[in-house]
Amino acid sequence: ATDYTGIAKNSLGWWRIVNGKVDFSATGVYQNELGWWYCQNGKVQFNYTGIKNNANGWWRIENGKVNFSANGVYQNELGWWKVENGKVNFNFTGIASNSNGKWYCKNGKVDFSKNGRVTYGGTTYTVKGGKVV
Repeated sequence: ATDYTGIAKNSLGWWRIVNGKVDFSATGVYQNELGWWYCQNGKVQFNYTGIKNNANGWWRIENGKVNFSANGVYQNELGWWKVENGKVNFNFTGIASNSNGKWYCKNGKVDFSKNGRVTYGGTTYTVKGGKVV
């Protein structure tokens, strides 16, 4: 018996382990010595890229692992989010960018209903549907 808690590998994949046993109810972001991982029903989801949460915040996941270098605007099934150092910044209101352009964010989330002029960082932007034009 072991009291290991973390993420470990067996012949069927990588798993969330609690006190030496697979926790099949584990869905969320968990860590081991190699990083932080998104698990669903106890198994690391290496095919998942998006944003998921744990008790410490909402995180940018790439191929199952938190990318602490992620900075910009990223999406999940709930919207598009301002990410800083891998974590959604819910306190951010302003202009942020990704490969699709620059976006108006309010409380960390792209506001696709925003139309008008926005001043951020000393620059005034024209925004239509949340996007800087």
